[in-house]
Amino acid sequence: MTNRTYMTKIAKQTPLVSVIMPAYNAREFVAEAIESIVSQTLKNWELFIIDDHSTDGSWEIIQTYAKKDPRIRVFRNRQNKGLVRSLNFLIPKTTGAYVARMDADDISLPERLEKQVAFLEKHPYIIACGGQEYIMNEHGVAIAEKHFPTDPTTCYRMIVNIMVIQPPILMARGDIFRKLSYDNHLFKNDDISMHFKLLEHGNFSNVNDIIFKYRKRPDSITHKNPKRAYFLSLLVRINAVIHHHFRPPLVNAILAIGETFLVALLPNSVIISLFESIRFTHNVVRKFGSAASSTFFPNLGYTK
Repeated sequence: MTNRTYMTKIAKQTPLVSVIMPAYNAREFVAEAIESIVSQTLKNWELFIIDDHSTDGSWEIIQTYAKKDPRIRVFRNRQNKGLVRSLNFLIPKTTGAYVARMDADDISLPERLEKQVAFLEKHPYIIACGGQEYIMNEHGVAIAEKHFPTDPTTCYRMIVNIMVIQPPILMARGDIFRKLSYDNHLFKNDDISMHFKLLEHGNFSNVNDIIFKYRKRPDSITHKNPKRAYFLSLLVRINAVIHHHFRPPLVNAILAIGETFLVALLPNSVIISLFESIRFTHNVVRKFGSAASSTFFPNLGYTK
């Protein structure tokens, strides 16, 4: 099958994109998250939402959207099962050529799906992509920008040091994604291991446009205990070397060792402050690019 024939087949697939959204006690934000998918310029999508036994009225809000739009399918766990089991429940239900992640407290900008699909159709060797993002506070006010590498080689090299794709912006090819599953034997909310599983099938990149608004939460795992978050993510990366054929370049492995010593020595407040000053400062990322981003504990990311 020629590349053009393949792309034509993909473009005609209905739905083109399957979006999976776990939700737990997200009453304050879930309506805005759903609206951001409903408002996408690309209309050929399906949205699967699973409520993880919320106790704050989130389920009722989710149901109202499902009643209004047949593209939205909703499920509810009879008991709280956590993010990983909820995501793994939804993945096999997807049918789209592409599968996109979405969190119930974030916002996809209107052209997010359209730009990611266009990027993946233009670059068939890319297995998954993310994009650039605004960081917003709990009130939805943009407080910074966060930039990610767009060169596939850089993404591979830097994944030992940073999250090269923000997990809720991930879009992957559906035929591959449906063969995989999330796991949490090392890290409770383990998006990192899924990234390494995907890397075994192809390359990573990011759309160069800002397509997402990521909500920074003071109750995130990273803010509660950044040292623990760092060392758990480090274990996942070591596991990828052992089990997923990942081979980090020597310079990035050395950087990871240096980061590890610094994280062990510095207090939590300093770690968070340094992380945010480097990853969230627009001018620093623009000026120094991926080299600046790979220094001073960017392994942390933000894990909700």
